[in-house]
Amino acid sequence: MLELSGKSVSKGIAIGKISFFSNHSNIPKYEIQDTQKELERYRNALALAKNYLRSLYDKACQQVSKKESVIFQTHIMILEDSKFVETVEHYIVKQKLNAEFAVHSTASQLAEIFRQLDDDYLQQRYSDILDASNTLLRILHPQNENLPENNEPVIIAAAELLPSEVINFKKETLLGFVTNNGSKNSHTSILARTLELPAITHISEPLAKYNGMMAILDGQKGKIFIQPDINTLALYEARQKRYRREHLNLKRQFGLPSVTKNKQYIRLSAAIGSLEDISFAEDNDAEGVGIFRSESVFVNRKFPPSEEEQLEVYKTVVKSFSNSFVTICTANLGTGKGIGYLELPNEKNPAMGYKGIRVSLSNPELFKTQLRALYRASVYGRLRILLPTINNTDEVEYVRRMIKEVKSELQLQGISYVNNVPLGILIETPAAAMITDDLTELCDFVMIDTNALTQSTLAIDHENIKLEYFYEPYHKAVLRLIRFVCRQAHNHHKTVSVCGELASDTYITPLLLSLKTDELAVAPSKILSVKAAVRDTDTSECPRILQKL
Repeated sequence: MLELSGKSVSKGIAIGKISFFSNHSNIPKYEIQDTQKELERYRNALALAKNYLRSLYDKACQQVSKKESVIFQTHIMILEDSKFVETVEHYIVKQKLNAEFAVHSTASQLAEIFRQLDDDYLQQRYSDILDASNTLLRILHPQNENLPENNEPVIIAAAELLPSEVINFKKETLLGFVTNNGSKNSHTSILARTLELPAITHISEPLAKYNGMMAILDGQKGKIFIQPDINTLALYEARQKRYRREHLNLKRQFGLPSVTKNKQYIRLSAAIGSLEDISFAEDNDAEGVGIFRSESVFVNRKFPPSEEEQLEVYKTVVKSFSNSFVTICTANLGTGKGIGYLELPNEKNPAMGYKGIRVSLSNPELFKTQLRALYRASVYGRLRILLPTINNTDEVEYVRRMIKEVKSELQLQGISYVNNVPLGILIETPAAAMITDDLTELCDFVMIDTNALTQSTLAIDHENIKLEYFYEPYHKAVLRLIRFVCRQAHNHHKTVSVCGELASDTYITPLLLSLKTDELAVAPSKILSVKAAVRDTDTSECPRILQKL
């Protein structure tokens, strides 16, 4: 038995034979004499490619959903893009090169530009350009593709898979995917999750040599076992049955209200950190976005994001849940987050240092740009703004003055915004927890970050491996602080949300319900599990939980 490790991009367990799919093609390059004839050949192929992509869109709508199928409409837009068309036609007319080489070269150049971008979301779009061009290349230069011919369900292995290839496989013959290249945020990975097929990527070894071999694909751990022994096979067959049973039970929760047995309601929203997580949140029945950590817009860049760049991101998030609240946390910037354009000190423990609102208030122009973008995005839905690392009322009052300036500027410029956007405080330290009553006088809601609160309360860096044994998320001090914040906020008629690991921990769900928590911002993959726990709880039977505190 051989065990290979990679990265999980879609959960689940698959057991079956490997079928290697080769999508490698050799694109010829040669000089042409009749450029007009070659140009006509390219344009005819372009028309056929667009018709084919429209048929793929219709097929995808039947297999997945309209939301995931939009990628094929995007491919049409790529092929119609003026820059793309002009570059291809330049190769044909000016350099007198064949159409397939012109398409291949143009796509490679444009894809490389996207791959070099600082933004992770945009980086992933390079595969969309390659996929769109491959559709055109298959028409200009047809080659035999080794799609599985029989109806035996198989695990598809490949160097890399593109969305158009995935949607062309027979769904009933697919068990899962394993590839050398790809990412969790690619459209192929999104399709795998939508089709509920386990998938792993970043396998370092060539996969062609395992074609036809029996394998186990573990989408939870990101592992694949080639030619498994009898004991391993029996173990995973049992795990697969248990996973399917649990998965089916969770699917039954979809669309059901998040209410306890005694009819207490709690809002279950998603905790996300990038635009790619939106579809994952929607697919898992999230009631809006409980917290969107906006630092993803600021990191791994040479220059700070402009107001327009930020507006596009925030607008996308707000519009995605236009009928529900979307809470966007202002950038929690700090040391070690790849922010070269700010002068950030080297700190031994960044979690306890120069971060969050401290960085924002020290860089007022950067912060004001974010606030402007947020208020401009407020007109597209039900936005709430959250402030991280708040420890005293002075910080909140300073932010409120900045917000007032931003609103005045927007008004003078004739730019629309929502005047009464709710402002919240992220409780991350015992200091903030103990002055909840003062903070609630200046804000509209509070959110408790259980990870940060646990770390600061216990004086433990949860990323320090040596302290792993001492890290107690259920420590009485932490739970009592959560109880204190809930009581103080509710006494001032303000709602309380909870994010962090405890929000997704079904063991602690009954306690949070007993404290009358108003919202849990849950990791998308855990939302249905938490909903099942909520619906299985009767808070009238939970007083003993509070008595233990």
